[in-house]
Formats: sequence, C-alpha cells, structure tokens
Amino acid sequence: MKTTEQQHNERKQELMEKCFECYAENGLTGTGIKALAEACGCTKANLYSYFKNLDELIIESTAYCMTKVEDDFMKKAPTDPKDAMRFIEEIPYWTAKKHGKKYRLMYQVYTLP
Repeated sequence: MKTTEQQHNERKQELMEKCFECYAENGLTGTGIKALAEACGCTKANLYSYFKNLDELIIESTAYCMTKVEDDFMKKAPTDPKDAMRFIEEIPYWTAKKHGKKYRLMYQVYTLP
C-alpha cells in the first residue's frame, strides 16, 4: 500500500508531465492556469496545492520532463564505440522528430526573464 507521500509525489509527477505537454503544445504565453487545470483534469486550486505559483510549476515540470527526455536519449546511446559516429550524426534528427516541441519549450523557459 502506498503512503500518502508516495501518492502525492506520483500525482505531482503526473501533473508535471501533463503541464509540460500542454506548455510544449501551446507555448508559455499561450497557456494559462485554466488550460493547465483542464489538461490535468483538476481544478486550479488543486494545481496550486502542488506548486506555489506558475513559475515553480514551469521550472519543476521542465526540469523533471527534460530529465526524462535525457534518459530516453541515453537509452539510444551506443555501447560500442564503433557506433558512436553514426549515433552523433543521427541523434539530432531523432531528437527533433521525437522531442522537438519539448526542446523548444525548454529553451523558452531558460531564456525568458
């Protein structure tokens, strides 16, 4: 049986993933708290029970989700040095195709004041 803390952490991770996807799809300026709550299937108040404010939500969800993207990237990394050059040549295309919107959002988050 999961503890309340484990349930809280799992729900927070789920919220971060859904919010990040919503931001990636609509952009930072095009996504408000109402859209985020709808994407998460919860109320605005419920989101604020997990995050102090939108800035915290954006920063935490970006860090969490980009770590998952990096893990996905590392799973693709070759273990044989002979395959390294092919990996280096192909990975930008794979990354852009699979995670392009996520990377654009990450750059927005880290470059906007």
